[in-house]
Amino acid sequence: MKRAVFVLILIFLTSFVFAEDIEFTDSTLTQGEFESFTKELGVALSFNPMSPAEPLGVTGFDIGAELVVTDISDNKKYWETLVNDNDPSSYLPVPRIHVQKGLPFNIDVGAMYTEVPNSNIKLWGVELKYAILEGTAATPALSIRGSFSKLEGVDELDITTQSGDILISKGFMMLTPYAGLSALRVNGSENSGLVNFEDVHEVIYRGLAGLQFSPLPLFVINLEASIGEVNQYGVKTGIRF
Repeated sequence: MKRAVFVLILIFLTSFVFAEDIEFTDSTLTQGEFESFTKELGVALSFNPMSPAEPLGVTGFDIGAELVVTDISDNKKYWETLVNDNDPSSYLPVPRIHVQKGLPFNIDVGAMYTEVPNSNIKLWGVELKYAILEGTAATPALSIRGSFSKLEGVDELDITTQSGDILISKGFMMLTPYAGLSALRVNGSENSGLVNFEDVHEVIYRGLAGLQFSPLPLFVINLEASIGEVNQYGVKTGIRF
């Protein structure tokens, strides 16, 4: 039953995703426009926490389906020319499968993967989180987290991201609110024969806030927002134990 619910939720989330192939078709794009595009797309492809600071524990697992939407500058030339139908949406949605496993010494490891429907975007990422404070009934949990993600499937574009986060959370019965600060580095380069841009390396600082809700045993729903130069909003449903 739980597996069926999980599959239905994943289908529900991905049914709202409408994307297009990314390709270089305009030789008049400038270096500045390429940098802005890389920054926004890099944020969309970054590996968001989507979980509180508290560690899973040695026997713990967290398996979820996520949908993260990024507020892009859809009216800018670089988006209008770099998607193949020249009509980008205001938000770029990216569905993901996200798996985390608890290890000894308050360490969690995780991975995510996606192939965006109707698009040539494929994405994978890995993460490592260490809980400085486990958290108790009276005190919050505090953790640091590092993540890496890489774009695949777009032959003319290479993008990787690295993120360093600090997270704090405190559970109250079925609710676990959490917050954090993040430094995200976006690295991008193009391999097109149409243009010739210098590589891009941008660092973006953001704040994030989230809420994990457990309406049923083992079942969780996460809402998360990352606010900064480029804003993101995410929802996750899954199983955590």
